[in-house]
Amino acid sequence: MERIRVAVVMAGGSGERFWPLSRRSTPKQLLPLTETGQTLLQESVERVASVIPPERVFIITSAQIRDAAAAACGVPDGNVLAEPCKRNTAGCLAFAAAHILARFDVPAEQITMTVLTADHRIGDAGAFCDCVRAALETVESQPALGVVGIAPTRPETGYGYIELPEAAAPVFVSPEGVGVYPVLRFHEKPDVKTAAEFVESGRYLWNSGMFFWTLSTFLAELGQASPDHAAAVATMTDALRKNDTARVEAAFTALSNISIDYALMEKARNIVMARGDFEWEDIGSWEAVSRIFSHDANGNVVNGDAVVLDTRDSIVFKTPGAADIAVAALGVDNLVVVVTGDAVLVMPRDRAQDVRKIVEELRGRGSDRL
Repeated sequence: MERIRVAVVMAGGSGERFWPLSRRSTPKQLLPLTETGQTLLQESVERVASVIPPERVFIITSAQIRDAAAAACGVPDGNVLAEPCKRNTAGCLAFAAAHILARFDVPAEQITMTVLTADHRIGDAGAFCDCVRAALETVESQPALGVVGIAPTRPETGYGYIELPEAAAPVFVSPEGVGVYPVLRFHEKPDVKTAAEFVESGRYLWNSGMFFWTLSTFLAELGQASPDHAAAVATMTDALRKNDTARVEAAFTALSNISIDYALMEKARNIVMARGDFEWEDIGSWEAVSRIFSHDANGNVVNGDAVVLDTRDSIVFKTPGAADIAVAALGVDNLVVVVTGDAVLVMPRDRAQDVRKIVEELRGRGSDRL
């Protein structure tokens, strides 16, 4: 049986925790938030290219940034798909599955899907691709859903965790030495004490949010875990083949707003995990910048021509749009200072996850700085 391998890059998020840099028209996936100078979306497509070429990579995004994403990502224009509305990651992947089934018009068991996101930094692209290959080979050889688990380097409270059975033996080891293991269960974001216990045990890995499955396995498991989503895939596939966009939109809009973790992964019967030992970062907030960009002698991350004196462990980020604004920090520690052409953000580093509160307040005031 000839297999078709495709990748889906989820790129519909608004990136509110990166305000004021991330905006509605230019969310974080369209920004250069690593030292490569490329946008996060460009990096996602190029990183996986040795396994899945750009012509078989599909970008799922919002209508508002669909054209900008198409211009930035390097895949065929027809592979950049705009969701009718927001329905979280379960809706996103149901929408993607329907489009892929309609596009290739082959049995679902012939198509293997890799699911990526557009907000990861990965330090070793070669090791990442080895991990992807190991996961794909495993899910193509047995009816399992796959995920990449990242070996934790700290007791992180902002990530979910994957628990492996005690003394778990790999179900597959790739020629490159990547082990694939059975998954016992998933855990939501823990508190600091629990996260430390997870890391100490050695049986818990970070849930990267990267998934792998044949579409036949995906649909079978989805039918058990979330029948509404499985039915919507069938409806949207049929409608797409008949070019009935109104029916696609109606089926998608009717879906519940739920993540793929809750809708499927936490309920699935057979899940395997490819162990990722490469450097990985989910670029979710300004705090992540401190782990991505280089530091000065005092532990500061300084972007742009800001003046930073007697300051330690701070992030001072001046964008090109703020060229006419002099930015300086003096005698402060553990701050985040972000200056754009029309906004300024100042906060303690340990409040980085709370930027959404500012966005919510500005939205409530009817601000146009979103």
